[in-house]
Amino acid sequence: MKNLFSFLVIGFIFISCNPDKTSSESESVWPGSLEKEVYNIELEFDESSGFVPLKNNPNCKNGLDGKACQSDALELRNSVLEIIKKIDDSIQVDTMHIRVYLDVSVYLDGLTPLQYLKIEDNAIVHHYVVSQPFEIQARRPIMQTDYIQQARRPIMQEQFRYDSLSKTSMMVKEIGGGQPGSSNPTHRVWIVDSGIDSTHQDLNFGQSEAALSFDFSIGNSKNPFEDGYGHGTFLAGAIGGLASSKPIFAEGYGINGVFPLAKMVSIKIFNETGRTNSGRVTSALSYIFSSAKSGDVVNLSWGLNISSGDCEANQYKKIYEWIDKLAIKGVYVVMSAGNEEQESLTNFPGCIDLASQPASVKSKIFTIGSVEVPISGSYYYSFFSNYGRPSIDYLTPGEDIFTTAPGGKYVLVSGTSLSAAIFSGILYHNSGVGTLAIIKRGAVPGGTNPDYPIAKVGN
Repeated sequence: MKNLFSFLVIGFIFISCNPDKTSSESESVWPGSLEKEVYNIELEFDESSGFVPLKNNPNCKNGLDGKACQSDALELRNSVLEIIKKIDDSIQVDTMHIRVYLDVSVYLDGLTPLQYLKIEDNAIVHHYVVSQPFEIQARRPIMQTDYIQQARRPIMQEQFRYDSLSKTSMMVKEIGGGQPGSSNPTHRVWIVDSGIDSTHQDLNFGQSEAALSFDFSIGNSKNPFEDGYGHGTFLAGAIGGLASSKPIFAEGYGINGVFPLAKMVSIKIFNETGRTNSGRVTSALSYIFSSAKSGDVVNLSWGLNISSGDCEANQYKKIYEWIDKLAIKGVYVVMSAGNEEQESLTNFPGCIDLASQPASVKSKIFTIGSVEVPISGSYYYSFFSNYGRPSIDYLTPGEDIFTTAPGGKYVLVSGTSLSAAIFSGILYHNSGVGTLAIIKRGAVPGGTNPDYPIAKVGN
């Protein structure tokens, strides 16, 4: 009670000094209004809790699909839920945010100050550590036109860099995309972003992929196929759009992505303002790990600007551990390099250091920069793209990409987000990553001037 009394006094003083401060829309804040402040936190249970993560469970050594492993996973989740409810049964727990593989942890959001205090006060008793997630903003395109209405006949094709015969972006066509392979692979592309508008005439989701899709974002909609921000729908068109064959669209625009009709899964982490946090990202990656198969592709077209040398900071390690585990499982992870015209090692998570990793892991993790293609066969390093080797592995076109937008519309957009999406489409072809050309960017003062390969479909 002493801690609670002190907390209320401090809260009263804070309110008195800041009478107009409200934080009902804030993602993670310090006490202001005892009625409106909310807390988003993570709890990680230590060894003394008695919980054994699935990675150390003999029943799970051959995978997570076995009945014994599934039973143990359910028991762990129920045990965590029981502890939270014992502390305060008014705390709402989304079981999708209880992770049990790498560690036993849970993400909780929307806690009141009193709920937060109870969680803090019970940390020693229940053997967990409390931490706050850090915020992540969706990567804003360096250039984006207004949404383009469907037209009876495509107009401004050259300005839009749109090929009306192939119904694809000229930039996608440049790297050998826009046509499906000889057969549609069984693997999937997991697009971890702002959701995807599945009502778009060029975007198609199979029943299995729709069932795997999930919404981890802030808010109550919980629909991975709503995209109030637009970014995820941009990526989906570039990766796996299939120009609609319906008569109403036959003479208008349409988008064939790098691999038309690629199997895509929508994992929504950003809300309509493009905000999320590391707790939601960690839960999303944990879910993907439990469901993805070898050969799948995870597209992470977002990032966080960090200081040089901070890439290995403790707060980022949990997300890196999941990326590493996905790669060990045989899942490709594709990250955008960033649009800040800076050293790529200042961009999280694309700054990941693979130097000490075995070749089997290095071959599964990629950071992608952008190349400008003013005319076919002419290539220049995009002025906005982050640079440096490490961590950039390949370039793909990232300027003036014509792609799908929410509401059955289209958009012309630039940024390394689209470069990463195009590379994900290349991997989905499952025919190897070829080199279209090798270019240089030009050295920064005192730096080197490395070669950058431009990726294409097929060796």
